[in-house]
Amino acid sequence: MTLLAGCQLGYYSQAAKGHLSLMGQREPLEAVLADPQIPPQIADSLQFSQQVVRFAGDALALPAEDVYHQYVALEQDAVVWNVLAAPAWSLTPKTWCYPLIGCVSYRGYFQRPAAEKAAAKLAEQGLDTYVGGAIAYSTLGWFADPLTTPMLQRSEPALAELLIHELAHRRLYIKNDTRFNESLATLVGREGAEDFFAASGEPLPTDFWQRREQVRQAFMAIVTDTREALKQLYAAEQDEALLAREKARIQQQARERFAREQQTLPALAGYRGFFDGPLNNAQLNGVSDYNDHVPAFARLLEQCRRDWGCFWQQVENLAELDTLQRTEALKELSWN
Repeated sequence: MTLLAGCQLGYYSQAAKGHLSLMGQREPLEAVLADPQIPPQIADSLQFSQQVVRFAGDALALPAEDVYHQYVALEQDAVVWNVLAAPAWSLTPKTWCYPLIGCVSYRGYFQRPAAEKAAAKLAEQGLDTYVGGAIAYSTLGWFADPLTTPMLQRSEPALAELLIHELAHRRLYIKNDTRFNESLATLVGREGAEDFFAASGEPLPTDFWQRREQVRQAFMAIVTDTREALKQLYAAEQDEALLAREKARIQQQARERFAREQQTLPALAGYRGFFDGPLNNAQLNGVSDYNDHVPAFARLLEQCRRDWGCFWQQVENLAELDTLQRTEALKELSWN
């Protein structure tokens, strides 16, 4: 992270301070696990994490050296808070550009009040905004990323998926293409976790992954349909008062649909917090960034017969294309 002069100085200063503070609190896992006061659940999760990291390096062709071998104990429920924004009548996300990583569709803060203050300023400009806590972030290989308490407060399948997701960012990251990067990491995290449990023999219900995917698909169907309805609304030439009424109606329809489907699919309740949110353009964009290209990457993995070496070669071929070519190639894969 670099510091810039002018109005960006405050943002970069908090980012550098927060990141360096986190890195400075890292403790080797050996020392943490040797502490008799460590809670058993934390100890178990730390040990489990090392199995996942080793598997990711050995079987998934991910850069797992010198990462997640340290721990930072945190009392807060997130490591950073990301601010997302979009125009009130458009699903095109606002982006922020940085010297090392290019332009992304979010802005991270290490303190929640700072994130909420930034979101409030954007809202004053008429933008839809959303603040979401992130329990992990990748330094893309620049630092030895640590495990943190929020990461470990998850089920073993969710922790495995998270670790592999973040390791995928270390393997491949393209500047100025948030949706490619996050969708790729989502697919690798999801399928890599399934491979880990299949190889490790860790006990899971026989239909665990199928039921989990059923819930995800139900959630994504509501989000996708809501975004499509909003897209059509914004394309119409209407005054803002009518746009606002129709937008509110579409958002309420999404909440009501979630409530109905939850009755027949109780596990969908895990997404209740999402539907308690504003369901505005910024929040909905965040879901799309992490999921829109997942079907395309899933198709690539299928074509490679789940050979991860082949998969990464195909992904790297996509990375060499320019943005327009890459997007078209991903669309074609999704349709096949």
